[in-house]
Amino acid sequence: MDSQNYDIEKILQRYDSDYVFHYLGVKILEIKEGYAKTQIPFKKELTRRGNILNGGMIVASIDYTGGLAVLSINDGMDQVTQELKVNFLEPMYRGPFTVEANVIRKGRTAVAVEITFKDVEGSLGAIGLGTWYIIRDKKINMNVQPQ
Repeated sequence: MDSQNYDIEKILQRYDSDYVFHYLGVKILEIKEGYAKTQIPFKKELTRRGNILNGGMIVASIDYTGGLAVLSINDGMDQVTQELKVNFLEPMYRGPFTVEANVIRKGRTAVAVEITFKDVEGSLGAIGLGTWYIIRDKKINMNVQPQ
């Protein structure tokens, strides 16, 4: 891949119309081959009872970050999350939160990624293991807008 694929501003253009990405407040901190690091803020809108981060928000941020790590090594036309398993280890309420993803195996059509979710003090709140499917023969229609 050429270095243009690691240009965070260019990668962010893929997410211009991704409402969930913006709702979460995902900030891309770093992308390099097989690795991505993001941050999400602590916002009341992302919490559940007890003022802790909602588990669905954790899963979504793990999914985005894992996808960014895959994007850094994707030699196909597109990609989709095929499977994602998340173990919640601690309640998260001290943000901002850091999410790091490392590609652990790249096959021809499947990429396995390990993802960690930590609070501002470095406490591990969740760990994810995901598989992304590399699409080689068609591009997903990114122009479809919800009504």
